Amino acid sequence: MIILDERNFLRKELEAKGFEIFDFYGESRFLGMKEFSSLELKRRGEFLLVDTQTVLNHPDKVEDFKTLLNTYLGAVFFHEESNQKAQEWVQSEGSFLTKIIGEYSLPMPQLSWTMLSNQLQFFWTLLEDQKRLQKNLAQFSVELDGVLKNAEVEMVKAKKIHDTLIPRRKEEIKGISFSNKYAAGEGGGEFFDLFQSEGKIFGVIVTSQSYLISSTILGLLSKNKKDFSPAHFLQEAKNEIELINGAKKKKATSELVLFEIDSNSLELKFHGDKKAEFYSQKKNTFTLINERSHQLEKDEKVIVFSSGFLFNWSEKYPNQSIDAFLQDHRTLAPSELMSECFFQIKDGNDAQFLSRDATVVMMEVNRHGIHKV
Repeated sequence: MIILDERNFLRKELEAKGFEIFDFYGESRFLGMKEFSSLELKRRGEFLLVDTQTVLNHPDKVEDFKTLLNTYLGAVFFHEESNQKAQEWVQSEGSFLTKIIGEYSLPMPQLSWTMLSNQLQFFWTLLEDQKRLQKNLAQFSVELDGVLKNAEVEMVKAKKIHDTLIPRRKEEIKGISFSNKYAAGEGGGEFFDLFQSEGKIFGVIVTSQSYLISSTILGLLSKNKKDFSPAHFLQEAKNEIELINGAKKKKATSELVLFEIDSNSLELKFHGDKKAEFYSQKKNTFTLINERSHQLEKDEKVIVFSSGFLFNWSEKYPNQSIDAFLQDHRTLAPSELMSECFFQIKDGNDAQFLSRDATVVMMEVNRHGIHKV
């Protein structure tokens, strides 16, 4: 608590009434107008007791005083009962100085002193509780920071394991060969899954800067695989993303790529927002697939670049398209082409991980497979 009292008027009155026994008084500081005016302009979590005549004795500093007054939680003014000028000043200023919370004329009866001490004790107790809360919050913040750092370390370890043990996956479903390769990035998570449901083959690539969103979508996918409906799955995923982002100030970005292949007719369909890029290779020429559906042919290859891979590519080669790269490497086998793609975005990168997770998927229709013609 600050007491503005260069006349020692308040000090005598407060000590005469036994205010030395109160904790709030023991922690108070007595200042003159010159010292008070030189205080830094910053928010203060304390109260101000003011001898009104001290302010009036310095008309050149009154405006500075008003400015500093606004940095305190509140102020109580005191003056002699006979000092009509001081009373009128407080009453006129109190109409627009919102920090004035009390005004007392001295001398005053003992009951008023008791009420004043109760008021100041109440405010002091509130401020002490606030200080303790802030201290606990600061300690909690330090502990939380430690937990987050440990979680980050564990996440890096998990990414290393994932990047080392699960970099490539290969399988064949109904005469179509699938292979994919993954590389870990610094931010967010990217996951690819492939499964069958009622004569259809579905591929899903989940990309998000939020691990909570990624894991939630994967949970939905696991739940819906048996009787999979693309429209139902996409709507559920959208609802979950909105629910998670609704609790955040900074919304997490997320992308969901869903493609479907009819294992009999070889029709390739895309559902939702196709943020990834699909390139078809027939007769050693790559073509970007822009339509919502595409008819696959025998011996045709399709390579899929996730949005994470595209981000890393554009970051590394801002002026070079993937299309030109594919045409230059069209004679490579699928596994060799995927390896070369990742070599290109990793080459010369000294960082432990890429900027974002990256996934490349290759599918190839077996020329000897049995499909509806």
